Amino acid sequence: MKIPSLIDITSKAENALKRFPITILWSIIGTIYCIYIIDDSSRDLFKNNINVTLTLALGISWFIGIQFFIEQFKNEKKWFWLKIVVLALLGLFYWYYPSVSYYDENPIYMIRFFLFIIAGHLFILFAPFIIKWDKNAYWNYLNLTGVAITRSLFFSIILYLGLVLALLAIESLFDVSIRGKRYGQLFIFCLGIMNTWIYLADFPKNIFSNTTLYFNKAIEVLIKYILIPLVLLYLIILYAYSAKIILLWELPKGWVSYLVIALAALGFIIQIIINPIQKTIKSWTINRFYPWFYILLIPLNILLFIAIFRRINDYGITENRYFVLAIALWNVAMITYLLLSKKKALKIIPISLFAIALLSSFGFWGAYSISNFSQTKRFENIYKTIKENNNTASNSELTELKSILKFLEKREKESNLNAVTNLNLESYREPPHNDRSKSYLDDYKIWKKLAIKVDSTTIEKTDQRNKYYYRSKQNNYNFSTSIKEYDYFTSIDYYNSNKIINNDEYIIAIDMHAIKMSIAPKNDSLHKINIPLREKLVQLSETTDNLNNLAEDNFILVIKDPKVDIKIILSELTFNVNYNKTIDFHNFKGFIFLKEN
Repeated sequence: MKIPSLIDITSKAENALKRFPITILWSIIGTIYCIYIIDDSSRDLFKNNINVTLTLALGISWFIGIQFFIEQFKNEKKWFWLKIVVLALLGLFYWYYPSVSYYDENPIYMIRFFLFIIAGHLFILFAPFIIKWDKNAYWNYLNLTGVAITRSLFFSIILYLGLVLALLAIESLFDVSIRGKRYGQLFIFCLGIMNTWIYLADFPKNIFSNTTLYFNKAIEVLIKYILIPLVLLYLIILYAYSAKIILLWELPKGWVSYLVIALAALGFIIQIIINPIQKTIKSWTINRFYPWFYILLIPLNILLFIAIFRRINDYGITENRYFVLAIALWNVAMITYLLLSKKKALKIIPISLFAIALLSSFGFWGAYSISNFSQTKRFENIYKTIKENNNTASNSELTELKSILKFLEKREKESNLNAVTNLNLESYREPPHNDRSKSYLDDYKIWKKLAIKVDSTTIEKTDQRNKYYYRSKQNNYNFSTSIKEYDYFTSIDYYNSNKIINNDEYIIAIDMHAIKMSIAPKNDSLHKINIPLREKLVQLSETTDNLNNLAEDNFILVIKDPKVDIKIILSELTFNVNYNKTIDFHNFKGFIFLKEN
């Protein structure tokens, strides 16, 4: 890799700014914005600003791609309106995306973002060749794209490491305190501005004038001794697994779908790399890669479809299964095209993937609509069977119904089941706990209302468990009177993890797995006061199935000790009691009051 001079760098940077002014301006605005919100500790980069940050991230690839597309034409200014269209679409995405992201956010937003950003990067891979086509120019274009990406990343990383070392040197030599977030801001600067600018500065403009192939030895070594042997290894594994399926006469596991798709993707990458020189290069493996790889891939695609349809038949379509099926169909189409087409214009590979990414993101044919329809239909069929069986379900049927309800709840489509259940399911939504959470369905009330009985003979021992959940009806506590009686007060919040609260006077420790809690004075750590947490959970589980029906006094623990009196008020609680009477403790929230004697 040739290291350019300072004059070359400044000249290329200036030319890139003239060629890609909107793209570079967009990357600068995005970088400055991200640096600003990292610096502001009251803001959250991935929550409160997610609509802005994702819109800014999305725009880079689309502005690059549209510039490459426009450069196909002699009069580029005539096509400037396309950049305004991209800007308008980005504005539409910003308007569509929620301003605040919750921990359990509707997954469709992130799915669509990834589809759009994948489509934007695929657009770059064929944008200059939508109207014109030249096999050699396309190969050189992809080669130069790879080189430009590698070089820009390499230079950006070197710059970042150099600047980090400089900051560390200043910190060490001059006793200057540099905040940790400065290193994160520096990374954003190098990635957002420097990486983008170097990439754009590296890319040649006259793409169709470069038709001489430069297939160097390094690429040949990569193909012959790394990529093709990997393909052979995957083929051996998958054919061995196919033989096992035939011998044992069993259905394939769903995971095999991903391996077949990965193998096909690797094969397509190899085909793109070797396509222009496959017939001329002196290499037995490269010469014969086509068509034998695609012929050997055909039986594996049968295995792929069996695995996919098995999962769909068992559990219906979800977004993940939708995309696996879409890629499987695309895989068959590409194999057919490469085996039968005489032209073999390889731009069809990124173009078709681009179309899948965009078309699957919206419409009644999209991943979101199809998966919602499939899960709704599956719920309807299972529920109909249960009603015909005197409202009695097998354990697996009830588990499936609960899973589907959770699926639709996350996507805010529980209303799809209103006609089936004869309930207004939106009315069962509870308000959010705080401004960082969202509303949720009170599924306990829903299942109680549906009154589905479970056939006890279908419950395996390991599945026999009762779930207990409690949440105080008081959203806010007012302890202004009672706190006066105590010397110390703290809130507690545990979720599937051990924790120690270490304040000035006391150490509060909990082991969620052993369900043990203790409080000890710092000046006498050997004097541990054990809190009967396990005993309290057992008592609650033996009282009722629905903890929310109990009075709030039942969720208060009072412990008397010669040195300190302790009062614990539980405001939220979740645990399971298993068939063997063991307890799985998931989370609890509450308040601790301490009074020294």
